[in-house]
Amino acid sequence: MGPFFNRTIREIQSSFTVFFRGLSWLYTPRLSALGFSVRTTIAALVALAIALWMELGQPQWAPMTVWIVAQGTLGESLSKARWRVAGTLGGIVSAIALASAFPQAPWLFFPALAVWIGLCTALGTLVHNFRSYAFVLTAYTCSIVSLSAQAQPDQVFSIAMARGTYILLGVICGTVADMACRSNVPGKARAAIRSQLQQIVLEAANASRDILLEHGTPESDLHNIFSLSLSLSDRIEFSAIEVGRTRGIVDYARATLGLASRLMSRALGMRSRLGAVTRRSARTQDLLHDAAGLLDRLRADIDDEKALQALRQAVLALIERCQEDVEQSVSLPRAENGRGSVFNDRILIQGLQLTLTELQHLLGCLAGDPGENPKAESYRLARPRNWYAAIHNGLRSCVAVLMAACVWEVTAWPDGPLFITFVSVVCARFASFSNTVLASSAFFSGAVWAALAAVVPVFLVMPVTASYAMLCLTISVPMLIGGLATRTPALAARAASFSNFFPYLIGLDNHSRINEAEWFNTVFALLSGLGFGVLVFRYVFPFQLTRFYRNFRLDLLSDLRLIGRNRRSMTEAVWVGRIILGMEQLIAHTKAASTGANDRWLHAAFSIMTVGRNLLQIQAYRGQNSLPENARAILSRLCQSFASPFTGPEALELQSRDALESFSTMETVEANRNLRLLFSSITGCLIIIANELGRRNDILEGA
Repeated sequence: MGPFFNRTIREIQSSFTVFFRGLSWLYTPRLSALGFSVRTTIAALVALAIALWMELGQPQWAPMTVWIVAQGTLGESLSKARWRVAGTLGGIVSAIALASAFPQAPWLFFPALAVWIGLCTALGTLVHNFRSYAFVLTAYTCSIVSLSAQAQPDQVFSIAMARGTYILLGVICGTVADMACRSNVPGKARAAIRSQLQQIVLEAANASRDILLEHGTPESDLHNIFSLSLSLSDRIEFSAIEVGRTRGIVDYARATLGLASRLMSRALGMRSRLGAVTRRSARTQDLLHDAAGLLDRLRADIDDEKALQALRQAVLALIERCQEDVEQSVSLPRAENGRGSVFNDRILIQGLQLTLTELQHLLGCLAGDPGENPKAESYRLARPRNWYAAIHNGLRSCVAVLMAACVWEVTAWPDGPLFITFVSVVCARFASFSNTVLASSAFFSGAVWAALAAVVPVFLVMPVTASYAMLCLTISVPMLIGGLATRTPALAARAASFSNFFPYLIGLDNHSRINEAEWFNTVFALLSGLGFGVLVFRYVFPFQLTRFYRNFRLDLLSDLRLIGRNRRSMTEAVWVGRIILGMEQLIAHTKAASTGANDRWLHAAFSIMTVGRNLLQIQAYRGQNSLPENARAILSRLCQSFASPFTGPEALELQSRDALESFSTMETVEANRNLRLLFSSITGCLIIIANELGRRNDILEGA
């Protein structure tokens, strides 16, 4: 029995260790998380005290707003506060208009409200950051104000003004507390920008080095680099608020992120060149190893300004070596080497030169070199608008509000307006999230915890005392815990919902307290509305993997046809951005089960990204005046094939190889060295396109 008991005791000890380790955010919080929690709690209590002193009708909305606008950085807090005010103003104006247009006409009012909420949701899907939040807030502020005024339409203006007062009070208290508790904001923002840029540059450099050394690089790692670049590019907006007038730093940061993405795109092209050109000289192999060595040096040199400058000079010297080798290969008659390694070497060296040039610009922008142009359009990342998702989300929100209105009409539920309000909150707020069901479920879970935590102040404290100090003592503890959880990534979504709804469920007022029956009715309406929203995301236009694959494939093929038609709207940034956003949505729904099918799909997406990038480059070459007409005609026929919806992947591969053979032949007989260089550059693009089209591609084949 002894070994059995010893093993049991060890298992119990291990379970307790794991349990308490999971609570480390609570008993050993980070100083930044503790500071965030304390200052936001104090600001919320101050906002509540002012709202009670002003004898506002629903004072709990003021501390709710404090928690809603509280963010990890000052830039985020100020941005969210600004857009919350803008969204609130839009919401109260639209609520007054709706209530005035359809007084006591529910089946004119509810369709109009549903259409308005659907429109705001759709517009919120088309933008990002807190601009999206402003549209969402316009939607559910309109719902809150207009539904609150249904019993008394003549009071809609007073209700709207009260709503605006709560929000403005909460925004002011939260913003003042945030600004008062931070020091040296511009300096810390610059340091944070520098750290984030170094992180993305190092990850891009490491992946590029592995590709040059022909080491296997997981597709998910490549996606993470592109996705991180796009995410950091979005967050630069908040850093711009914090650094103030030092706008040059922000411009260089945006350019650095764009160039990190371009470096990875060039590296993917090099991966295809290396796979297609297996015969290479020892000198070319040395160049590849030297380039990989420079990328490897970056980790040690990135923090040292002088070392980074020396590294930039070394990259420039290697670019010149590549140029010398290319010039030397062009000076040799093609007939001397037949179809041997010299031409193959030139294809690889030209690709390496392009990759190193991107690296040179990247390091220049990272160092803030005045010689670089950080505002160049080609350096900017793009987040393309998804019109399909916008229409999809708008229709879902519209249908959800109409369904909720039907529930109220059929049941005559006294808390029906509250139910509809929270349905509109969930359906508008989370429509643009990558995984709507997961996000809305976490929101619902946080509200359940808020209801449980509100039991103590509502049932044990408020019935026996009217002291504000005692109330603060009681509710500050859950607020502090919620604030700490908000700064813990694994708990952030649930904790944010908890912190938002906990003040609401206390049901405060100056002259009365919420009774038990009213509290239970409010909680039931809240949880029913949030739960109904989760069900809407699960069953009304739900995410389906097969439909996502089909739509994404059709979108990419359509965009590829736009590239073939040489449409100016389809730039490299838009092309890459659309593919990365599609990858993000796929991973958000399938990250729990990383299957081989997903890996194949990511590989196919990167492959078609590489095809599109090189087709864009071919379009640029096609526009050069020095290109002979016969060569231009070959490229035009190839682009027309890509522009046609009737050309399949096999035919595209065949025509790409025909064009490749034609340019290889023209390069053989061409005497003009500049044209030979141009032909070999075009040949490099065609090699990449033909090589990628020759592989199995689940997207192109519709598998």
